[in-house]
Amino acid sequence: MNHPANVLALRSDAAGDQPLRLKRMDLHPIAIPLTQPMKMAGVVIRDAENLFVRIESADGTVGWGEAASAPTMTGETLWGMVTAANLIWDAIKDHDARFRPLLISKIRNAVYGNSSAKSAIEMALLDLYGKRLNAGVSELLGGRHRDTLEPMWMLGHATPEEDITEARQQHANGYRFFKLKVGTKSVENDIKSVLGVRETLGMDIKLCADANGGLTASTAARLIEGTAAARLLYLEQPLPADAIDAMAVLQGLRIVPIGLDESIHARSDIETFAAHKAADGVSLKLIKLGGMIETLSCAKRAAELGLSINVAAKVAESSLASAAAAHVASAIETFDWGISLTQIYLEHDPVLNPLCMTQGCVAVPRGAGLGIDIDEHAIRHYRAPSPA
Repeated sequence: MNHPANVLALRSDAAGDQPLRLKRMDLHPIAIPLTQPMKMAGVVIRDAENLFVRIESADGTVGWGEAASAPTMTGETLWGMVTAANLIWDAIKDHDARFRPLLISKIRNAVYGNSSAKSAIEMALLDLYGKRLNAGVSELLGGRHRDTLEPMWMLGHATPEEDITEARQQHANGYRFFKLKVGTKSVENDIKSVLGVRETLGMDIKLCADANGGLTASTAARLIEGTAAARLLYLEQPLPADAIDAMAVLQGLRIVPIGLDESIHARSDIETFAAHKAADGVSLKLIKLGGMIETLSCAKRAAELGLSINVAAKVAESSLASAAAAHVASAIETFDWGISLTQIYLEHDPVLNPLCMTQGCVAVPRGAGLGIDIDEHAIRHYRAPSPA
C-alpha cells in the first residue's frame, strides 16, 4: 500500500523546482437544482449549494476545488464556507505551494472545524500543483491501484414501486451497483423496496442500503431481519452517529455488514467504532475529513483495522469534486464497498468534460491535476444569491 507519507513526498523536476507563490483566490458560491429532489432521513435536498474555489499562482497556474455545504453533516452553510475560506486564504496567500506540509498545516490550523472549506482549498492546491508538474492528482497521492471505478446509483423515492421502476431503468442504462435510501418510508415499505429491487435486478447486482441515521434500534433490527434474503452488501448508518453500543448489537446479528458514514469525522472515530466492534466498514467523505490527503490516510487506517471502505461525494457535487473522490479511490489499495459519485444528480454539471459512465464504470480522469476543466460561464450563471 502507498503510505500516507508519500502524499507529501512528491517528485521534483525542473518545473517543480521553481517557486509557486499563491497570489489570488476567487470564491464562487453556487446553487444548482437537482434533477429530482433527494429524500433522506430528516432532510429533502432540492438544490446543491456548493462552493467552488479558484486559486492562481504568480506564474498563472490555476487550480480548482469544490465542496458541498452540509449543515446537518459538517455544520457548514454555503456562506459560512465563504467566510471560512477567506480566513484560510489569509493564512496561506503568498506562500510557496511547493511546500505542501506547511500549507496543509496552515489550512488545518487557520480555523476550527470547517472541514468542507478546508477540503475545497486543499483540492484546489493539489489541482494547481498537479498542473504545474503535468501530473495527475492520483500520482501526487502516491499512485493508482485502478483506472476505473464502478459507481452506485442512489434510489430514494416515496414508494417501493417508484424505487423498483427507477432501479430497472438505471440497470438498463448500465448501472450494476445500487444504494437504497431507507428510513424515510415505513419499515414495511423499506423492506418491500429492498426485496423488490433485489428481485428485479437479480442476485448478481450489488445492492446496499443507507438509513442516514434515521432508524431506531428496533426498526433497524426489523429491516435487517426482513431483508436478509436480499443479501445486502452493507447497511449504512442505521442509527444516529453516537449510537456505538446499539450499532455493535446490530453488527453482532451477523446478517448484514454495518457501515458508518455520519459517525465518521476523523481517524479517531474509525478507531473508536472498530474497538467497539460496531462496524464492518466506513464511508469516507472528503468534506467531513477535511480533504483528499486525510481521507487517504483514514482509508489506510481503516484497512489496517480490517474495515471495508466506501468513498463518497456529497449529494450533489459536480464532476470536479467527484473527480477528486475518484482520484482518492484509485489510490486506495483495498477498496471493496464502491464509490458514490454525485454529479449525475445535478440539473447541469458546470464543467466542460464531465465524468461519464461506460459499460458500468467511470474512468479516473487522466491529464494534469484533477483532469477536469471548469465551465466558468455556468459557474457564474448558477451563482447563489447573497444572503439578505
